[in-house]
Amino acid sequence: MGQAKKRVFVSYVRNNSGDVNRICEAFRNNGIEYWLDRDQIEPGKIWKQAIRDAIGKGAFFLACFSDEYEKRTETYMNEELLLGVDMLRSKPFNSGWLIPIKLSPCQIPQLDIGAGKTLQDLQYLCFYEDWDREMERLIDLIKREEPPVQTGADKKYSEKVYTYRGLKSLIESGTGVGFHNADMGHPVYRVGASDASPEMLKDWEYADSPGKSLLYKMLLQLSKELKEAGIEELRYVWWYDFSEWRDFCKFVIRIYDKKRRKGLGSGLG
Repeated sequence: MGQAKKRVFVSYVRNNSGDVNRICEAFRNNGIEYWLDRDQIEPGKIWKQAIRDAIGKGAFFLACFSDEYEKRTETYMNEELLLGVDMLRSKPFNSGWLIPIKLSPCQIPQLDIGAGKTLQDLQYLCFYEDWDREMERLIDLIKREEPPVQTGADKKYSEKVYTYRGLKSLIESGTGVGFHNADMGHPVYRVGASDASPEMLKDWEYADSPGKSLLYKMLLQLSKELKEAGIEELRYVWWYDFSEWRDFCKFVIRIYDKKRRKGLGSGLG
């Protein structure tokens, strides 16, 4: 890795070396530089100051939590976390540079990060549930710092992306907000996701339709505008094209079915 600037500091316990090596291999394949641990800091340098310097130059702090970490009473990772949290307090909440991930079912420590928040309030990536999906999200998050150069309307483009992702998250939350009877499992969406005839679709217009769904109409318009701006060329993991009612319904049903399977698996509803 030579003298190139490191981009990610990876904090972990030795028991998780196998999983961490997989993550770092993905980093290498995607041109992301990293510190695997303090052993890579040059001899003679104070490790705390070296990490502070790296973070100050734009490096991310990746905190790898696991059952193995939870069972440890003493580990260097705790020292690294305290340093990371100390630096987080000087940054805006949800600045995104401290990224918690779970390698196995575990609790993230309730370390105070200021403003009445703890480390548990930060969004984390759940690697043990879907490794490939979360790995893609992690890569996307890190590489997002280097977007292609945009022309004149950077601010307007960013606002559209922000609004699009906010509306999409309403569906992904699985709460049913914005849907007929607050139920994403309603037959109208299953019919809409199928190869149903126009006549059959018309039979369900009383429940919901492309003309009635405000959520769909907003996502439809944003999808078209973002596609015109070339967003598909960026291949973001979070991108989904809502340009057709059928695709909107497919996405809705996929979220509903996933939530239902998870509920059944845990003995709920």
